[in-house]
Amino acid sequence: MNKMRMVFMALLGLALLSAACKKGGTENVDLTENSSGDGSAPNPKPGATIPAELVGKWSYGIFSPTNFWDYTGKYTGNAYEQALVFEFHANGTYEEYVINSTTSYNCRTEAYTFFKGTVKVNEANHSFVITPTSGNYRGFYSCAPKSNINRDARKDELKQETMNYQVESGKTAVKLSDAENPQGVRLKAISW
Repeated sequence: MNKMRMVFMALLGLALLSAACKKGGTENVDLTENSSGDGSAPNPKPGATIPAELVGKWSYGIFSPTNFWDYTGKYTGNAYEQALVFEFHANGTYEEYVINSTTSYNCRTEAYTFFKGTVKVNEANHSFVITPTSGNYRGFYSCAPKSNINRDARKDELKQETMNYQVESGKTAVKLSDAENPQGVRLKAISW
């Protein structure tokens, strides 16, 4: 039971962090400023670069070793999966992915969130501000398909977020934290 509590706390912490990334500060993003108008990430302003140590793909993920098969014997997925991925580009842009899924009583629920935009790094205090310029929400409910969603993020959902970072030596991982989650979460360096 203690192991289950630890897993639940880890899931809760990631959920709070992903919610914090969506709530962010109180400042709305002006999509007209520095935007190409097609919903894509804006062209960064000259000099909008980020430190080499932060460039790359960073992932926090958790999944269940328990697997589910439906009544026909078809594999339907892990009991639960949860991941947060940031990809920081040298030109000052970023992409963020949040993936959550669960299988319970032969029903599969999946949520996928994607944001992209610009990132401005303050190397002196190891913080950055992400400014999403576009995003998408998708939800899949195998037992309630009428509830499925696939929509672009509304302007009021594109909020700036300030985060602190600490890159581990050897660029093996980065720890991200913010005001709502000061203990943060450790994301490992990945490639895909």
